[in-house]
Amino acid sequence: MKVIGKQGIGRFLKVFLQVCFYTGIIILITLPFVLNKIGFNLGASMYVIYPNGIVLLAITYKFISLFNSLVLNKPFSDRNVKILKTTGIISLIGSLLWLIDFLYEIFLAKSRDIVFNSTLLFLCILFFGVFIALYILSELFKQATNYKKENDLTI
Repeated sequence: MKVIGKQGIGRFLKVFLQVCFYTGIIILITLPFVLNKIGFNLGASMYVIYPNGIVLLAITYKFISLFNSLVLNKPFSDRNVKILKTTGIISLIGSLLWLIDFLYEIFLAKSRDIVFNSTLLFLCILFFGVFIALYILSELFKQATNYKKENDLTI
């Protein structure tokens, strides 16, 4: 199975991410109305869930651009290095937002719901891990881009 090119899996992933992106926008817009309709109140967590929803949309948007370069057969470029670094920083922001919500729930709201608190802590650690992975991947792409540039000059 091809990964890059017009018939590669990158095209499928790009379309899948576009569907996720637009569905996420719809969910983010309708969430307060739906929750209000069923009588569910998230309280102060809403102030962290919405920014994190925006963080997830930003990450999805950046990955759409990344997979677009796979469709165009240009995976190793300075643009992709920048996309990966930017996405890593966005993920770090998401991690900090989840940490703020976790600390709020523990110390200010005095939440004793172990499942909810564990989920918040897991999301914080997950987003931080994604930040580290994307930073390392951006450095690898930077090296590959430099090697590609050197190789193009020698031909």
